[in-house]
Amino acid sequence: MKHPESFSLKAVDKLLYMLSQGCILHKVKSGGLLYPRTYYLDTENMVLRYSGSEKRLRKKRISWPISKIREVREGEKDYSKRLDPYDRGRCLAIVFGTNHEVLYLMCDSYQLRDDWIKGLRFALHMDQYMDQKQQTDRWIKEAFQMADKNNDGSLDFEEILKLLKQLNADMDKKYVQELFNKADTTKTRGKPVLDAEEFVKFYHMLTERPEIDEIFMKYDDGKGFWTFTDLCKFFYHEQKLDLTEDQSKELIAAYEPQKQLQLEDHLSPIGFRTLLASHDQQLFNPVHRRVYQDMTQPIINYYISSSHNTYLTEDQLRGPSRVEAYITALARGCRCVELDCWDGPDDEPIIYHGYTLTSKILFRDVLSAIKDYAFQSSPLNPNNRYPVILSIENHCSVRQQTVMATYIKSIFGDLLYAPEEPPNRIPSPHDLMGKIIIKAKKMDNPQMGKKLPRGHSSGDDGEVSDEDEAADVASNNVVKPSNANTDHKIKLSPEFSDCVGFKAVSFKGIEESINSNGMFVSLGESKALKLIENNRAGVIKMNQHMLVRTYPAGSRTDSSNYNPLPMWNAGCQVVALNFQTASEPMQLLQAKFMDNGGCGYLLKPGFLLPDERSTCPPTSRKRLNITIISGYQFPKPNDSKKGEIIDPFIKIEIHGVKDDTQQCKTSVKTNNGFNPRWDEDVSFVLSRPDLAVVRFVVYDQDRYVDDFIGYFALPFHSIQEGYRQCSLLTKRGDKIPQALVLFKVEISEA
Repeated sequence: MKHPESFSLKAVDKLLYMLSQGCILHKVKSGGLLYPRTYYLDTENMVLRYSGSEKRLRKKRISWPISKIREVREGEKDYSKRLDPYDRGRCLAIVFGTNHEVLYLMCDSYQLRDDWIKGLRFALHMDQYMDQKQQTDRWIKEAFQMADKNNDGSLDFEEILKLLKQLNADMDKKYVQELFNKADTTKTRGKPVLDAEEFVKFYHMLTERPEIDEIFMKYDDGKGFWTFTDLCKFFYHEQKLDLTEDQSKELIAAYEPQKQLQLEDHLSPIGFRTLLASHDQQLFNPVHRRVYQDMTQPIINYYISSSHNTYLTEDQLRGPSRVEAYITALARGCRCVELDCWDGPDDEPIIYHGYTLTSKILFRDVLSAIKDYAFQSSPLNPNNRYPVILSIENHCSVRQQTVMATYIKSIFGDLLYAPEEPPNRIPSPHDLMGKIIIKAKKMDNPQMGKKLPRGHSSGDDGEVSDEDEAADVASNNVVKPSNANTDHKIKLSPEFSDCVGFKAVSFKGIEESINSNGMFVSLGESKALKLIENNRAGVIKMNQHMLVRTYPAGSRTDSSNYNPLPMWNAGCQVVALNFQTASEPMQLLQAKFMDNGGCGYLLKPGFLLPDERSTCPPTSRKRLNITIISGYQFPKPNDSKKGEIIDPFIKIEIHGVKDDTQQCKTSVKTNNGFNPRWDEDVSFVLSRPDLAVVRFVVYDQDRYVDDFIGYFALPFHSIQEGYRQCSLLTKRGDKIPQALVLFKVEISEA
């Protein structure tokens, strides 16, 4: 399959035209059922749509924005087994959203399948390189199509009023009518209407942002435009950046839409608005979108983005296990995934949550998916090249462990990190780039990076203690095993033991763990919190010698998560959460690991590192001043059945060490989710800013329970000063189109 950039433009135009006319494809449902639908690829409006379903058509979603597509896969990569009854060479899978919902399609020929894959991948390529105005115009057209109920390509005034209510805009009807008349340039006979292009003009007039114009007027000296010198002044005084003359001219060339003003190195208010909405001017520092930290220190010096029971997509007792869950976690930057391995039929090891009713998947299928996706770059995660750790809970017989070893070696090949002799030093993430590491119990070979004390052995007879989570599972299980004994020993296969790169040891105490020859120790949530409370210094010391993994309590059968901050604050590196649960803890994890290019590895603060544990001076206290200026196009709650316009407010939270944890909220703006204005100041003092995560949450005030609208969170040290905007995200981390919050941020010594 050629890369989209290698297609000739003539061939691309021909292909996209063919796909825009529509083709009958067969939607493959679970159970092998086929539903014929006519699918269209509309690259003008950047949507994939279908028709042909008469039943419950109004209730079914019949189009998807191209921006929601995460991947287009050949049918040969069907990890769900849904395509088993069919010729996979005629099938494709389209993956949507951060939660990886998959649409399976079968084509009538191999050529048609390849055409759809090429066309969709090219559309994805186009979408990634759209500029800010193109993205906005596309979203406006999507809103137009949503409101055009009779599909006549136009909207009358009443339809537009209904659309504005859907978009949370409570505006003066007379003012809207004036803008409508101004945008209606065709002046057709009969009832006045706006076509799609006129609606785009109307919408731009409607959504002018006076708060941004006020910022502009502070530096234009009444001219109505900025010179490059004015732009330099703005950046120096407000954004705390010192631009050169050439840099300011480059920004004007990039963001000023009027050619004449570009030639004169002048910036209009519209150009300034576009500049302020650009990626580099967002709240999150663009420098932190790439790997910028030192990646050559021992791996124990880094926080690692980690998943618990990665295979599960719902609860811990009866939910489904899916191979796709591993792909989802890896795409979100996770670098440590968990595999609970058990004996399966026909000598095929399986993965599931033992002693429960969760479904089972094949060990070898999971390994194949991990190999395919461990280091695959994507727009969501372009830096997926640092090592992936497989945390294996081994409950298999010696016979099936040997089968596991065969699969590990044959599937991973040279990707596997399993040195025969321990290296002289603990390797770094840089040393291990592109490597997959098995973390599990291991026989008596000393673990890499740690010298085995003379005479110290971990069991010459091949027996090791059972897995660490077994006790939690057995005490909260659904299927009560007659032989569930969490204190017994298990036999190890030498072949499997040889595959282990990071040796796990059971926790017997802080000093015992430090003096063991292990690289990894696991602690349940409750035990970890108790240790941190009673012996924080000891926990910090332990994770200066080895990787410390924490995981949710076995009682969290609903797949809820614990607060990861206390673990991170004590230096625990591998804080594993249930990735399938979209809640505050996962939002904090995603926020923390946005830093350093989203590569899944973060260098711990100096005071938590071995070489500086007692001499490193504390980070200076910081004061964070934020002016919440305004919001823009907040949606209604997803599950809202209310017809009324929302009443938004914003909660600002600091998550960090105990003394820094605090929150406040703005006033409520009644009946205005479209362009609420606050101009309210908040201030926080942080004693350990290097450990803090700042979270902004927009709610709709309700009489009983306030409804979640969207959030944005980021590490404190990734915040840019000045006038900054941030996009709102759904609970699962998908970007909400057009929804923004505008701030002014100042950071100073406290």
